[in-house]
Amino acid sequence: MAERRGLSLLDCAIAASLGLVPAMVAVLVFVAFVRPAEPGGFGHAGSGDRYVSVRHVAALKTFEQAVVARTAVTTGAATGTATAADVLSGIGGCRREWRGDRGLLPAVHAFLFGATADPTPAERVAAQLAELDAALLRFSGREGARAAHTVGLDARRWFAAASEALDVPVESGNAPGQTFRVRCADLVGALAALRRGDAAMLDSLAWRGTTGSTTLARWRPDQEMAVGAGDVTRRNPWSGAAGCIYLGAGDAGHGAGRDFIAAPRSLQRRLCQTPSLSGTTTAVATAARLPTAIAGEPGLAAAANDARWQVPPSLQALLQPLESLRQPTGALYRAYTDNEEPTDPLHRAPAGPDRRNRVTVEGAPLDVGYSIDLAIDPAMQALAQKTAACYTGRHALCSALAMHRREDGDGLLGGRLLEGAMVRMAAVAVIDVASGRIEALAGALSPCARDEVDGPRRDEGCDPRLPFRARYRPDALLNSAVYHDAMPASTVKPILAATFLADPVIGPRLLAAERVAMAKDGVPARDSLRGQLMRSDSARFLDRMFCGERAFAACRRPWDIQQTARAFGWNAACADAGSSACGKADLLFGRPLGGVADAGARGPGATLFAYGRLMSEPPASGAGTAMHLMPPLALDADVLRRCAAGNDGRRTSDDDWEKCRGGAVVDVVAEGWGQGHARASALGVAGMMATLAAAANGMTSVPRPHLVDSVRGVAGADALLRADAKRWVPASLPAPSHDAAEVILSGLSWSHRAGTARSACEQVFDAKRCASIDWIAGKTGTPSFPSDGLSLDAIAALCRDGAAAAAADAAKKGVCGSLRPYKWYVAAFRSDRSPSGPWTKAIAVLTERNWLRAGGKVHGAGDLGPNPSAEIALQVIGRRTGFIEGAAP
Repeated sequence: MAERRGLSLLDCAIAASLGLVPAMVAVLVFVAFVRPAEPGGFGHAGSGDRYVSVRHVAALKTFEQAVVARTAVTTGAATGTATAADVLSGIGGCRREWRGDRGLLPAVHAFLFGATADPTPAERVAAQLAELDAALLRFSGREGARAAHTVGLDARRWFAAASEALDVPVESGNAPGQTFRVRCADLVGALAALRRGDAAMLDSLAWRGTTGSTTLARWRPDQEMAVGAGDVTRRNPWSGAAGCIYLGAGDAGHGAGRDFIAAPRSLQRRLCQTPSLSGTTTAVATAARLPTAIAGEPGLAAAANDARWQVPPSLQALLQPLESLRQPTGALYRAYTDNEEPTDPLHRAPAGPDRRNRVTVEGAPLDVGYSIDLAIDPAMQALAQKTAACYTGRHALCSALAMHRREDGDGLLGGRLLEGAMVRMAAVAVIDVASGRIEALAGALSPCARDEVDGPRRDEGCDPRLPFRARYRPDALLNSAVYHDAMPASTVKPILAATFLADPVIGPRLLAAERVAMAKDGVPARDSLRGQLMRSDSARFLDRMFCGERAFAACRRPWDIQQTARAFGWNAACADAGSSACGKADLLFGRPLGGVADAGARGPGATLFAYGRLMSEPPASGAGTAMHLMPPLALDADVLRRCAAGNDGRRTSDDDWEKCRGGAVVDVVAEGWGQGHARASALGVAGMMATLAAAANGMTSVPRPHLVDSVRGVAGADALLRADAKRWVPASLPAPSHDAAEVILSGLSWSHRAGTARSACEQVFDAKRCASIDWIAGKTGTPSFPSDGLSLDAIAALCRDGAAAAAADAAKKGVCGSLRPYKWYVAAFRSDRSPSGPWTKAIAVLTERNWLRAGGKVHGAGDLGPNPSAEIALQVIGRRTGFIEGAAP
């Protein structure tokens, strides 16, 4: 037999001339486009554009046995510091492939020229195991670690698991009847995946300590982590490109310098700048800059000048229902681009290739998903997010924004409180009054507050007396402006006041008296409705709510308030008994929940969030989270009179309406306080104020708050989509009375001048400037918190198991419960700072107060001290309007 020789360059040239190379290229192209799934190990992972390698998952799962508590890791080859010899002897099935026999020529070359030979595969594996072990130590030893223990890599256990994986075939539910063999290359690939990006994948895996007990019951007793197929799904590269997400479409207009969101090295970085997607014309590109890519939302260490502050946190979660339109393999995308004629005769569109949403890249057509124009104002979002981060302890941002508080003097903002954070949580929402566009959704947590919901334990630097148990709650890490709700407290007073002014009996009289007082332009009288709004006089509001002017008899006003709340956008879907959607709304287009179903099969779903509910209750069984409107009922006038007089039995004293007792009356009174079952998010409270401001502007209808301005395709290819999208935008809400809205906002415009927001205003501006501001109308609120006034030591002593006396049981239930020390502020303001003219923006802020280092009491107990929510809003308003001169925007 002739000796087999190697392939020469001449052989390659001859083969190419005979067509061998073109034939091979054709085969590769055929495989790529006709059979994109790897025949030996890839399968669908739930959607048409996602694939997962069965072998890759099996190789990664070998590390489930090898990652152990650090104390269980011994020395030598039992750690991540194994040698190449350990690797070869430990995984015999890869010895031949990994030993890397270099042969004679490399050895002679190294001897003659002194070159260092390349490492063998076994040497590379050994080095990478050591790197992974170090990464595991960093991951599990950092602040807020998700792992229950400090963990490391036991190399010997991995050798055993890897050897077994090589020997035992694996199966996939997506390929019934087929088995796959893990290869040595799969083990190398799994190790590389775990190490990539400073071991970023570790954050996405399930860990003991942050995984539910039901899942843990299926784990081995010594198992520290688990890998799932969902952790390693890969996007099908043959499926086209996702649509773009543009910021600030409402203000800038299509393509006029808008920024867009695109991951580094993604195809969107190139596509989203093209005129066919952005709408940027040559003239616009010449006169202004092209749209600019932003990598995503800001990280915990983002610098003040990072462009990512313009992106709302949790944006991917907020826009999830639109992914089926944005991805070219999504079902909704296909519904608009398939060539079949639509069944709806009202939405006829020409069949054929014109229906495809395509762009041309280097002469080749490429399917691209539909693009999303967000209502977010990038400058407002960045300012709100950085302000929230500053108040939760990011002092570098405070310095960059030149942000100060009078109380802190020359010290750090919030430096007197735990962690140096003014608040533990901040949520900020801003709405444009005229359009209903949501311009900012900001949320931030202090480090220790984040630890409570992002890991099995707090960092050692956090105060151990904090009364909230640390546990993994991923929902609490989402954008606080949308996903965090609380009792609205006194922020419900504008709704109550609108009801009083609309009352057919007392309304005309109240309205006439207030209009006369407004003409005199003095500080509202204490007994006037505007004065009671300014000072947040809850007792007098409850007098009006329960018809105190007629001795509390035969009063239906609470049920009128219930209906007024609906006119402000609250109480949606609460009419049905036991609805889990009671008080919720759609974030994307502002559609009422029934409107989502009306969109039909071709409409996207909704991103539901807690907007606001008032005068609601759970079902009689008390099961689940379902709520419904309180049914109207006759309230006992004698009970109401006793509640109005308080414990001392005297009217108009300090204890009026406090500790009310008497059956169903108690629940209704609690709602009047904005407590009980009432709930709202920062976005929902901002929406309520935007409704009021629109009415004061003379608008007869109010657009619903919405995050998405439009979903669109390539010009000329989205006629069917545009026709349907008109149904996604709801009709506006009817506006409340113009005169009533003017009176209410007039009263609220005094809150920072002589009312409940004055102390907060004077932390941000000086007293003289606060007294001159007539272009902000705001309202504070303080939900119930039983531990106000108690120190952390006192709370810890009361709530420690077995330490509380039997006589303190009643107090213990309140103090040791789940209530948190929240503060509210909501305002409308005029961006041009004019004393008249239209109100332009509405802003709402919800914060969780922090504890003082000295004494351990919560800051601003009750209504004492400045309201940090009002401070945050005024910091944002002052910079946005230029009222704080020379400050960074």
